[in-house]
Amino acid sequence: MAYENLLKSVEESAQEKERELRERARTAVLAVDEEAKKQARAIQQALLADAEKAATIEKNKLMYLVKAENKEHVIRIKETIFSKAFAGAEQRLSLVRNDPQYPAIFRNLTTEAVGALGGEKFKIHVDKRDEQLLKKTLSELKLSGEISTDLQSSGGLVVSTPDESVRIANTVESRLERAKEQNRLEIYTALYGD
Repeated sequence: MAYENLLKSVEESAQEKERELRERARTAVLAVDEEAKKQARAIQQALLADAEKAATIEKNKLMYLVKAENKEHVIRIKETIFSKAFAGAEQRLSLVRNDPQYPAIFRNLTTEAVGALGGEKFKIHVDKRDEQLLKKTLSELKLSGEISTDLQSSGGLVVSTPDESVRIANTVESRLERAKEQNRLEIYTALYGD
């Protein structure tokens, strides 16, 4: 019986060892599983953080591009309105010859342009439609100069030195263009409040 007790004791001992090994294996598996879950959560959080960062960067980039496109679009619209406003002004000014005040306007344009040459001899380029008015104006101002009817304009004149090295454009179109450039900021402010 001692042999049987020994076998039984060895068997019980082996079963106890097996239970211990299984328990350790189960504990090790649970520990490995828990560690794997922790690592998976950390990886998932890192990936989520990276994705959020990339999404934020992409969103900011798109917002910047959209704002730039909108700003460009608004600028184009403002420029179109500005151009239309000046086209309308140009169209109205093209009828200045019909205004009863045109002779006085023409006289002022002539005086200003001739005065800018500083008393030098001059040549006047004028539209054929203003030739008689120019002759009358020069007579009233007691001025004389060579007249050339080679200009096409809505009104006004171009005065130059005889060799054309200096030219003073004082036409309706040139004055409107100067006003357009000189007053662009003020006009934009008046139109848009910017």
